[in-house]
Amino acid sequence: MSHPTPGKRFQLEKEVIEAIPDLLVIKPKVFPDERGFFSESYNKTEWAEKIGYTEDLQQDNHSFSHYGVLRGLHTQPHMGKLVTVVSGEIFDVAVDIRKDSPTYGKWHGVVLNGDNKHAFWIPAGFLHGFQVLSKEGAHVTYKCSAVYDPKTEFGINPFDEDINVDWPIRDKTVVIVSERDTQHASFKSL
Repeated sequence: MSHPTPGKRFQLEKEVIEAIPDLLVIKPKVFPDERGFFSESYNKTEWAEKIGYTEDLQQDNHSFSHYGVLRGLHTQPHMGKLVTVVSGEIFDVAVDIRKDSPTYGKWHGVVLNGDNKHAFWIPAGFLHGFQVLSKEGAHVTYKCSAVYDPKTEFGINPFDEDINVDWPIRDKTVVIVSERDTQHASFKSL
């Protein structure tokens, strides 16, 4: 297993995604030294005071996926997700499916990895998916703003032509997608 080597960041930072302003990249404090590093990946009080992040996170999930795995595009309409990568690297994607939104149907992708320690905030009303870019696979965590309810979950095929996500790995001999995800409906069916 590779060991992340993050850069030093003494202050919490927030980046608003201009194309879809409800999406955020949050850059937590990181303190590396000769022993390794310490990162404060979430601090409810400081995040509220310094960057205005006040989501009430209810559930924490952790997945591991191999190189080339593409998970998604899924949503639980009432649930936002704060996504981070413990080790490895992913291309993480959010697609706006809020019918009244000026950015309806638009997607945005960010690279998350164990080195940058960034967190991607995807609010309720977005599809979410990711593709693993690192050969060693990736450990991904999700802090969720609601408890998972399988009755509300649905998805859109990650290769839907109307959304047209530009996934970094396109070689069909490398990409691993569950049959369930390829059987999801089209974006037009929403």
